[in-house]
Amino acid sequence: MLFPAGIAVAQPQQPTIAVLVAQADSAYARGDRARARQLYAEALTVDSTGSRAVFRLAQLEESDTRALMLYRRYVVLEPNDPWGHMAEGDLLARTGHAAEGLASYARAGALAPGERDVAMGRARLLAAADRPSDAARELVAWTALHPDDGEAWDLLGRSYMRSRRPNAAAAAFSNASQKNHAGSESRLTAARAASSAAITPEVSTTGDSDGNRTSRFGGAVDFMVADGMRLGIGVRRKVVGTDIEEVQGTGAEAGLVAAPADGMQLTLRGGATSFAIPTNPMPQQPGPPQGGGPPFGTAPGGRESWTAFEFDARLRARQSMSGASVDGRVEHASFSYSPLLITNHATRTEARLALEVPVATLRLRGAGRFGMVHAVDEVANRRTGFEGALLLPLGGGRVQPSVQYREAGYQHPTLSGYFAPRRAATAEGALYFETGDDGRLSIAADLAAGMQRVTAHGGAPGPWTRAWRAWTSASFALGPARVWYVEAEAYDAPFGLEGAGTTGTWRYLSLSSGVRWALR
Repeated sequence: MLFPAGIAVAQPQQPTIAVLVAQADSAYARGDRARARQLYAEALTVDSTGSRAVFRLAQLEESDTRALMLYRRYVVLEPNDPWGHMAEGDLLARTGHAAEGLASYARAGALAPGERDVAMGRARLLAAADRPSDAARELVAWTALHPDDGEAWDLLGRSYMRSRRPNAAAAAFSNASQKNHAGSESRLTAARAASSAAITPEVSTTGDSDGNRTSRFGGAVDFMVADGMRLGIGVRRKVVGTDIEEVQGTGAEAGLVAAPADGMQLTLRGGATSFAIPTNPMPQQPGPPQGGGPPFGTAPGGRESWTAFEFDARLRARQSMSGASVDGRVEHASFSYSPLLITNHATRTEARLALEVPVATLRLRGAGRFGMVHAVDEVANRRTGFEGALLLPLGGGRVQPSVQYREAGYQHPTLSGYFAPRRAATAEGALYFETGDDGRLSIAADLAAGMQRVTAHGGAPGPWTRAWRAWTSASFALGPARVWYVEAEAYDAPFGLEGAGTTGTWRYLSLSSGVRWALR
């Protein structure tokens, strides 16, 4: 097409930055994320210092890494805007950098010291970083100045619950309920149930490939002696038998569970079980010699009863969800998996220590154990072991695939009825997961499969054979004051680290169930 000379041709005008941002804001408001992202990016090509476009692009960005770069660019462009620092802090906390996120919130607090969003956001970040007591202190200060803030009272109650302080949580939820905050009434009921006394009737059954069967039934009552500290007392009846013999026992125990600080739990338990043992000699056990020793003889006769004393002390501590953790335990327990073990008064005393540290995005765990197994008419048998594992935490630690290696063994063979090899080495892949903490149904499981090689005393290492183990626990809330739980555990391996098989081909299954009923 020809134009007469002297007539100017109009060029299409580029949208101004204001028009582009307005169009992008409109797309963002109606939920058209793709169009909004396109328009904000186009606005930045016109003006690279457009802080609003930078902030919105960070909110729309699917990549956490790119979003963090955009938030930090916004903070440079708008250093006096506390919401930029808060957005940066929230993202840092969500990606596992809680300390850096708190530093961002500190800068936001310096810019807006009385701002509610700063106080509430910092408290949520502290709670997410597994520091609920610090979150509670933040919220106590806020509610003292703003007693009508129902949401703050509710968040304070949840922080107290995570700190295992249900009495304080109930008071906070009561304040939130008076302010008509949604959901606080049900949480108040749950907190009162958690702080009241509770009874727990339970039953369990176990069986193994050696023909041993154990049935247990009983119950316990526990109550709060101080906020964050519970004392429990229980009784149980135990029947251990095979197709040809049976031993019965009655026991009692007391225990204390306390949470001295965030990320720390102390468990103390002690008790005794009195077994009524038949006076006739036990028959000779079938199968190969144990741990390379000579064949079984008869068990000692003439013993009408035996009282087995038990205790367990355990301390678990963790810096934060992503920090180092330590788990120490000292335990004395009876090997009451078979009539022969009970007749021979087999007991185990053991100390264990496990340390877990972060390594980049992984976690490295190492553990060691040292113990002694005692039985009548036999020298104490030393048992040692170690393990190492490399874990990959996913979903905030709720899913953890891992590779693991462990070794354990006994100082010498035994005639007392437990499998005692010189060494058992296990290499396996494992998967731990948990879900549903805030719902009616909660499930946790630890599954592993791999290979195991056993070395008998005085013999060469045996072949690698398959081995697997599984543990799972599920709980279902029947109401605010009642929880039904089921737990199952199974092994299929020549040597079980926690059990006491009588031969080198051990399969084991355990099922238990109970109801925890709060007496509120």
